[in-house]
Amino acid sequence: MPTRNPRGNRRRAALLEAAKAVFVERGYAGATLDDVIALAGGSRATLYKQFGGKEGLFAAVIAGICAEIVAPLDEAAADRRPEDVLLAFGRAFMAGLMEPAGLALYRVLIGEAERFPELAAAVYRSGPVVAAEQLAIHLHRWTAERQVALSDPDLAARQFLEMVKGDLHFRALLRLDPFPSQKEVDDCVRGAVRLFLRGDTIHK
Repeated sequence: MPTRNPRGNRRRAALLEAAKAVFVERGYAGATLDDVIALAGGSRATLYKQFGGKEGLFAAVIAGICAEIVAPLDEAAADRRPEDVLLAFGRAFMAGLMEPAGLALYRVLIGEAERFPELAAAVYRSGPVVAAEQLAIHLHRWTAERQVALSDPDLAARQFLEMVKGDLHFRALLRLDPFPSQKEVDDCVRGAVRLFLRGDTIHK
């Protein structure tokens, strides 16, 4: 991928922020590229060049959220304990999922997946697959270093992502009251990490 200049980066970021707002407000089918351009400025040519169209733009919005989620899994993680890295990653993962715009986009995707299967596949590749692959890199390394004991780090990465959600993400998606508190989220993440690493639950 060619290196973008600062102005190009700002333009891309503006388009993504505008697209997120438009998709949240109007859904995938109801959103138009003209809506995004009206909010962010720029041109259709620029948008098509950077994202290839509406499907690519939606996938890029999800990829941007995922990039924030996997930020704790950077090179600095090499010098941190697995427990600390997993806690930071689990908290970032849940923060991204439980953020209002993230929940709204998830609802949009579920509602549109049958009509737009290519969109669903693109979002899956740019979101959950990336998160699991980035986590699996560290699980493989920790397994080789005997810091953790995992027979299948790739499967374990996908299982960990589901463990940290518990039932909280589903409750939030359904708008059930009360909305999961930050303490509930943190307890779920800490419990998932403890169970994942030690096969035990948190003692309250």
